[in-house]
Amino acid sequence: MAREKPPMPEVLEPIATRAKARLGRRHTNPGVAVEVETSDRGYSLAAPHRDEASWEAMICDALGTRSVSTAKTFVHSLTQLCSKSWVPDEDGEAGEWCPDEFELNMVLNIATSIKPRNEMEAALAAQMTAVHMMTMKMAAKAMEGWGTDQRAVALSSKLARTFTLQWEALMRHRGKRRSVRQIITVSHEKHVHHHQHVHLKGGVPEIGSQACAPCDRRNGGNSPTAALERDAGCPSLPGPDKAGIFVPMPRKQGQEALPDTWRSKGLGSAKG
Repeated sequence: MAREKPPMPEVLEPIATRAKARLGRRHTNPGVAVEVETSDRGYSLAAPHRDEASWEAMICDALGTRSVSTAKTFVHSLTQLCSKSWVPDEDGEAGEWCPDEFELNMVLNIATSIKPRNEMEAALAAQMTAVHMMTMKMAAKAMEGWGTDQRAVALSSKLARTFTLQWEALMRHRGKRRSVRQIITVSHEKHVHHHQHVHLKGGVPEIGSQACAPCDRRNGGNSPTAALERDAGCPSLPGPDKAGIFVPMPRKQGQEALPDTWRSKGLGSAKG
């Protein structure tokens, strides 16, 4: 005997009222019923009510086609994704392995929720439904037992990425995906090189950051170097000569010619 359930808490009553209102505004799919036939044909898919013509019209509209045979073929293809259960016949003496009716309505709802506008979109919706079912089964297999089936994990990951690619392809086909525009900004930076000049004023070196001579000429004599020369009266060090020497020094220091006064006294050379 089933245990009697307690009533719904009062705090959930307003939430349930709003949920029922939203549920009434949702689109209702036509649904499908699985019937076991007494002949050798096994089972058949039929309308869940007596108005067969209206059911066929709703199935065609939900799958984006005007062909009843195309719509029924799509539904039969979706039955291959469902698990099978034993359904006895009316007499109870025999039965048939039929697709689970709840699962069949679930996969049909997934396919029709995309609202395909033609047979091509209906085919993509059926493939997306198949990928979703395989993903869930691979994920369940990966979690079986104490460990983790690495192969099932890899397959479920690939299937999940495939489902995303299929959805993006559908959105591109419908023109609902915005293109991503990249903007590349190229900036030019100009670097001004400064040289450091040392001036001797009263025997004490004064070190400052000054602009080079070419910059001095470009600035019309208004650079810090020109201003410093005018104020201190001390020109900057000369530039290098042709040989690349900044301060020329005698090449043979100590070998200069002696003065004439020393030569007259015989001091220019050593004797004997």
